[in-house]
Amino acid sequence: MKTLIISFLILHIATGFTALLVGLIPMFSKKGSRLHNRAGLIYVYCMIVVAITALLLCVLQPFKMMRLFLTGIAIFSFYLSMTGWRATKQKTKAPGFSDRLLTYVTLVVSVAMISFGIYLMSQPGDAFFPILFTFFGVLTGIFARKDYSLIGKPTEKMHWFFQHFTRMGGSYIATFTAALVVNIGRVLPPDTPGWVNTIGWIAPSIVGGILIGRTVAYYRRKFDTSKLTVQV
Repeated sequence: MKTLIISFLILHIATGFTALLVGLIPMFSKKGSRLHNRAGLIYVYCMIVVAITALLLCVLQPFKMMRLFLTGIAIFSFYLSMTGWRATKQKTKAPGFSDRLLTYVTLVVSVAMISFGIYLMSQPGDAFFPILFTFFGVLTGIFARKDYSLIGKPTEKMHWFFQHFTRMGGSYIATFTAALVVNIGRVLPPDTPGWVNTIGWIAPSIVGGILIGRTVAYYRRKFDTSKLTVQV
């Protein structure tokens, strides 16, 4: 069992590191180019492996709060990358059964994370995990709820474009955040206040969200999407 766990851990770290490197290519390469598409697909495959290995490591090892939370982040990042990739397949059609199922499952995960975060708030101890579970639970729910609200309803002509880059960008932010916090503990002194780690978790999402929001605003002006709607 120990050898199996080590193998999963190595695979998890290797694919996570590869995703962080490869994920930069689509951001700076020409949109729609072969390089952009291939690198993006490799990133999605890496996130699938990261999520699966995170689940296996969580189940096969003794319970730890951080391990459980990192598993939730891995699933969140996988969901964003998968919906971002699937968006390119939905230019003229509504989400399929598998897309809807993924959305429903993610909504359940969101509710579970929020509920667990609220439960932890009522327990004695550090506020670090209650805040994180609640924050990322709400964040997960926002994305999943948006997907649910768009099923079968009118949306922008370029909805798939915005869905694609916001989700892939969000997935990369989540992956970067997890890698940052896991490794920053090896640099900071042992007596570092808990709120410093909390900021390390939340700050990338806020900064990344602002950058994504500015990008969305730029492309909305460029495409003038307010005049372009279609039925999906």
